[in-house]
Amino acid sequence: MPVGNDASFARFLTIQYAGRELLDAGFAEQKPDHIDVPPSQLELLDRDLASLGHKPIRIPGNASFTSPAAALGAAWVVSGSSMGNRAMLAQRRKHGLDHANAFLADSRMPTYFRTLLPVLAGEFDRFEQDQMIDGATLAFTVFLDVLARSELKEAA
Repeated sequence: MPVGNDASFARFLTIQYAGRELLDAGFAEQKPDHIDVPPSQLELLDRDLASLGHKPIRIPGNASFTSPAAALGAAWVVSGSSMGNRAMLAQRRKHGLDHANAFLADSRMPTYFRTLLPVLAGEFDRFEQDQMIDGATLAFTVFLDVLARSELKEAA
């Protein structure tokens, strides 16, 4: 999603908030193997949305991880996206948009990601690897589902 203007950025943040709320609920029920849950960024997303004059959307439910290995795969997706956030932050600043960037500038998630990488390099049997892939796929699916639902709400 474009982040070069506040309207597009607010839409991006709205999708992020709804998806991460579902994933945070899933992490509350099933923690990843060998590492704590990713830091919640909901308060930062809420603050950024409020500063842009928007409110988060909420989608009922939660992501349901079938195992600690599945939660680990989802943690990889959530924390790995922080690398893209840095690029988006640079793009926003290039456009002179130095506000509503608490989520993108948060250093906790890149720190978590760096801590996660050695865990992912550990030994996992084939079943655990498959569950990690399933968890990662679920995390991506959560965001795609949120995007589809939000587009349906806008069309209605």
